[in-house]
Amino acid sequence: MSGNQKYKLLGFSRSSDAIRANIMILSTGKSISIPLKELESSQVSENLNRNELREIYRRIYGNEDTVTAYDLTDRNERSWFAYLVIALSLAIIYIFCTVTGIKPISIPYINMVIPAAIFFYPLTFILVDILNEFYGLRLARKAILFSFITNILFVLSLMFTAVLPGLKEWGLADAYTEIVHSIAAVLVASSVAYIVSENVNSWLLCKIKELTNSRYLFIRIITSTTIAAALDSVIFCTLAFYNTLDADTIKTIIFSQFIIKMTYAIVGVGPIYATRALFRKHINS
Repeated sequence: MSGNQKYKLLGFSRSSDAIRANIMILSTGKSISIPLKELESSQVSENLNRNELREIYRRIYGNEDTVTAYDLTDRNERSWFAYLVIALSLAIIYIFCTVTGIKPISIPYINMVIPAAIFFYPLTFILVDILNEFYGLRLARKAILFSFITNILFVLSLMFTAVLPGLKEWGLADAYTEIVHSIAAVLVASSVAYIVSENVNSWLLCKIKELTNSRYLFIRIITSTTIAAALDSVIFCTLAFYNTLDADTIKTIIFSQFIIKMTYAIVGVGPIYATRALFRKHINS
């Protein structure tokens, strides 16, 4: 690990509920206080030198009730099973949206045309928020990368089956090939939008969590999702419909997708609070 570049460990203090690490942000001189349990799942620990980390781990391992974020042996079975379920759900939803994204949905009452996937895709932001909250930035990024790779392999597998010789009596051969080609056509747009927006969402969640000392969960959820949803909508619609639709139509689609994603972000605050209580009571206990 390289030398200390962004943060400096000043010492430790004890509050009513936990031991806290006092950290200085070198660029501003501002000091923040972070519980040791939260420090393990934050970006701050990645920018401390070996001596500082050694002292932090000494404090952590001196308390047998503390659960670290990145050591498999320190996580109980229920916690890792929950991570597996969330990561698999993220991959399944992403693959599902890749398929359903080729079907446009018309909403006549508000004159809106959107892909069917838009009603399911915002769920990925909620799942990433949960991963960041309980497993930290590193494991959230691993889940994002896992779902990204599985989606690429899924589409490549579909493309391979499309070029295989089919049975002449099967009347759906042309329709199947056309659907696969449509899915492959938006693969680049959806892949770039997904990998950028989800990683930005994860990074912002952790950064805001550090700045607020792990308080105000609803602020970091809504703020990070707003920025990530805007990036995702702009990147996907621009790449997918460039030279296909006019600029005004693309802007309308971008705005429509953004509104729906923000609705999910606001509604999703409640389930994330409930999930946090569930994790603390039944999983991370």
